[in-house]
Amino acid sequence: MISVQLKALTNIDITTLSSYAAKICYTADVPELGQLIQVKERLFTPGHHTTIEHNHFTFLLNGLSVSSVLFGIHLNAPYYNSDQRSGRFSKMYDNPDIESIREYLHSFYPTEDIDSAICFIQKGVDIYQRHIGSLTDLSAQIIRRDRPFATEKYIEQNAKKFAQEQLRVFISQVTPTALVTTVNTSALAALWRVAWSPEMRQITDKMRDAVLSVQPDIAYMFDETKRTGQDWFPRLEQKIATIRTEPVCTLLAADPGTEVIPSMKDSVDLLPFSPFAMNNQIRTIHTQIEVSCGTMGEDQRHRSIHRGEPVITGAFYVPPLLAMAGLQETARNYMQDYLDLSDKLSPALMTTIMPYGAMARYEKQATVNALLHEQGKRLCWCAQEEISEIARQLRAALKQKHLSLGDKLAPPCYTGSCHEGVRFCGRQTRRDLVAEYFPKRTV
Repeated sequence: MISVQLKALTNIDITTLSSYAAKICYTADVPELGQLIQVKERLFTPGHHTTIEHNHFTFLLNGLSVSSVLFGIHLNAPYYNSDQRSGRFSKMYDNPDIESIREYLHSFYPTEDIDSAICFIQKGVDIYQRHIGSLTDLSAQIIRRDRPFATEKYIEQNAKKFAQEQLRVFISQVTPTALVTTVNTSALAALWRVAWSPEMRQITDKMRDAVLSVQPDIAYMFDETKRTGQDWFPRLEQKIATIRTEPVCTLLAADPGTEVIPSMKDSVDLLPFSPFAMNNQIRTIHTQIEVSCGTMGEDQRHRSIHRGEPVITGAFYVPPLLAMAGLQETARNYMQDYLDLSDKLSPALMTTIMPYGAMARYEKQATVNALLHEQGKRLCWCAQEEISEIARQLRAALKQKHLSLGDKLAPPCYTGSCHEGVRFCGRQTRRDLVAEYFPKRTV
């Protein structure tokens, strides 16, 4: 079951700190900390919320489903910081606790056909376990072929990891996860009010309760009469399963202007703060992508990029290793089983058990600064295969229309030096051929 623990908070209570922040705006002299005003009447209700945003709360969320993060906590909330357990450390792959998952689903959907949902979840686990050994061997072969400088230790450490990353398309996103997330007071109040699914309501209720246990005087921020109570879930576009062996990135519009500057060579992202790059903030790149839901979760890590509402297309992503192993028909049948369940299960439950490989389509809009930061991470050879392929497609499209910007989007090892240290991928980077050489990824 989902547990929420308040791990850290600002060391001054909300009423005191927000009063101080408000008074400093309207006094000639610096006020004394501790001089209080009526925060509810003068700040919260009128909407002067910058004053309450100085307080932050750090929570440990444990036992929630991956889907409640992907289509919940991270869906459309830019005012947070999160660090989530990597999927490769989940027990769902080798030793899933199916009975705990059954109890989890029943607690949120007590009147639904949980047996059918569990049968689908178990089928995906069985496919994964049946093929992980052979795909690990195939992954090792591909690493030796494509990464001539990879050591045997690197291959041993990463062959199963890469196979797992690609085979996880058969795993349901009901998979339990954990994350540390930090939000400010205003963001928490907003997220609680708009919580749009049974899981989201329970999670945000527990976050609220944890805060009120130490700061009960702000209970007015969580007024039940203000809660929207509206349900949301991604729309299912079609019920006939199709297979894709590549994600899709379409460049809809680009206005990079003439102000693009090279990414500053620093582990800290300087571009959003530098006055020399301010014009990049009003230049935008507009794309539409179709990716697996697993990669949508990777994409959400870049919070400075705006994303539109996702639609589940009915397609299923078959990554390169799975295509080499001839698993396309297995994947199509598995996805069709999922789509058939939509006739008997609610959209909310369908969202919770959605497989990682189900593909979502949505639009993205990024400033040039945000794009340079994102692509610097996603074009690196250490990025996962599918999200790297999306970045490769975007770079190719931009090079056709906006050569100067396209040239700046390349793996860091092509434009400078590898910054991965011991995680060096073992590839031959071919800096001298950067304009022509940028191959499609396999692992």
